[in-house]
Parts: sequence; C-alpha cells; structure tokens
Amino acid sequence: MSQAPSNRNYEGGFGSALMHKDLTLALDAAKGERVASPLGSAAHQLYTLMLSHGAGHKDFSAVIQYLNGEHTSE
Repeated sequence: MSQAPSNRNYEGGFGSALMHKDLTLALDAAKGERVASPLGSAAHQLYTLMLSHGAGHKDFSAVIQYLNGEHTSE
C-alpha cells in the first residue's frame, strides 16, 4: 500500500506527539477514577521514549521501530 506510513518513513499521519497527549489524558482520567491501566502506562512510556528521541512528528505506528530496536536518534 503506497500510502501506508511505513512506506513513507512514518512521516505524516497521526503524530506520535498527539498519541502521547491522548494517552496522557486517558491515564489522567483513569487515575481520577482509580482505575489501573498497565497497558496504557506501558504505551505512554514508549511514546515518551519516542518523543525524547525527537520522533514526535512521526506517525504513531512508528512505535514498531522502537519495539524492534530499529530507531535512530533524529
């Protein structure tokens, strides 16, 4: 698929910075309701890592590169 984020070096699409923001909001809501969200917390940590490497502009699906250890500092 030519329009898939992976075929565009994960440029454009729904940005990782936006995913991080949305996960932060979801975790805050869960905390307010005293609901555990271990998978949400793990995802938030991954996107925090991506942002720390300057990948906030990359499509959120670029997280696969971080899971596979394929990312590079940008």
